[in-house]
Amino acid sequence: MTCFQQLHPIRSLTSIDYRFHGRRFILLFCVSLFGTSIGGTYFFRDAIVTPISSVIIAIGLDDARSLFVVALLLTAMSAIVGGLVGQCKSGTIIGAVIIFWFHYLANFIQSEQLPHVDGGGHLKLLNSQALIDTALIMMGLAFFVAFIGTAIGIALAEVVLDPVYQMLRSASRYLTQHRSVWQEKTRPQMVADVKEIERTWWEKLFRVIGQWSGIAAVITSLLLTMNSGDLFQFWDTSLHPSPVSVHGTLVASTIVSSALHGQHKNFLIYLPPSYAKAPTKRYPVLYLLHGSPGTDIDWKVGGNANGSADTLISYKDIPDLIMVFPDGNGRPKMTSEWANSFDQRQLIETFVVRDLVQYIDQHYRTLPDAAHRAIGGLSMGGFGAMNIAEHHPDVFGSVISLGGYYVAEGAIWGKNTAYIRANSSLLTFPKNKAAWKLHIYLGAATKDQPYYNDTKTFMKMLNTLHVPYRFDLEPGRHRWAVWEVQLYHALQWLKW
Repeated sequence: MTCFQQLHPIRSLTSIDYRFHGRRFILLFCVSLFGTSIGGTYFFRDAIVTPISSVIIAIGLDDARSLFVVALLLTAMSAIVGGLVGQCKSGTIIGAVIIFWFHYLANFIQSEQLPHVDGGGHLKLLNSQALIDTALIMMGLAFFVAFIGTAIGIALAEVVLDPVYQMLRSASRYLTQHRSVWQEKTRPQMVADVKEIERTWWEKLFRVIGQWSGIAAVITSLLLTMNSGDLFQFWDTSLHPSPVSVHGTLVASTIVSSALHGQHKNFLIYLPPSYAKAPTKRYPVLYLLHGSPGTDIDWKVGGNANGSADTLISYKDIPDLIMVFPDGNGRPKMTSEWANSFDQRQLIETFVVRDLVQYIDQHYRTLPDAAHRAIGGLSMGGFGAMNIAEHHPDVFGSVISLGGYYVAEGAIWGKNTAYIRANSSLLTFPKNKAAWKLHIYLGAATKDQPYYNDTKTFMKMLNTLHVPYRFDLEPGRHRWAVWEVQLYHALQWLKW
């Protein structure tokens, strides 16, 4: 011990304390980082990813979105492990974000950079800025779930591990009672008293930078997560936009529906490239219904309907057409099924057939007859399209049902068996000869159950009646990538 240390024992102990805490921080940082890495390596295995992904797919998400949700979930679980074993926030969060990058995000970016083609085999260009924006949003979400997982892990450590540490520490003190009273009681208090005094300016600066960096990271992740809603609804097709340079116009509008007691309903309308250039020309119209959950933007963002129309029109594969994407949401916590509810309080079918069709015909240059009017949709929208078209073959001459079902389900029907049957095309179509003249396009995916089986059952009924139809079977599940391709084919199939 030097003379200075003899004269200033508190300063000497404080220096030792700082060296101890610095080494302790590095140790806990490494332990947390290592624990998170081990947790990530264990959780991101096919034996764990596949069952969880299957459960998420079963509740309605497609495989792409389900893998993303699983990646976030397993990132949080990895952070829980790191926080539990190391109790170091920075080490755990950094480790969890690294895990997310290597086990999910890097693969996602690589897959999006591979060549993508549309339903006609045309190469689609990559929107690099959209990919960067999407990757940043994903990283923000990963940081956010890592932060939550770390908090849970540290809280668990305080409840589960700290009592064990305290017990071991008490036992150690009992076995080392020869320590001086000064060492046991006075030193920690003396060190605490001079802790702030002994900090050097760079230690204070490092501490402030660390605190504000953490605050900035949390705020940034929160801002990024505010824009993440679409990732859980559909994969944004803006990553690979239409490969052509001539585009139609998308207009957002609102209609006041008398069928819905004056309710304002939003819709998007696609006007082809020639609409503004040919002021006397009239166009056929395709109404596209979204699934559940969904809104009027689904067919644009998820299904790339406008991009497919742009490409087909530019290559002169189809005539110019108008497309309408209405919002079919009804009462909260109750899917509309694009139908009139049994209690007649929610007349979505009447809104589409009467209010919307009349509004479009009055405000846009349409060919206002069934031969030039089609209706289509996916999932719930596929059910709704077939149900509405069968009820109103005088309004719609063609119908497109992608991943749909053909027996009424949901709460809007009440418990009235007759009303459920009246809205089940599988049961009513055989006796509705007026509907046999419909031009029918059916789409399904090989791994999309129960919708694939529902479609096969419906086709069997049509075969029995000798009613012609077009069937499009694509590999995949209940997802937008399938419906985008099938809509492309359906647009080619429509013969106005």
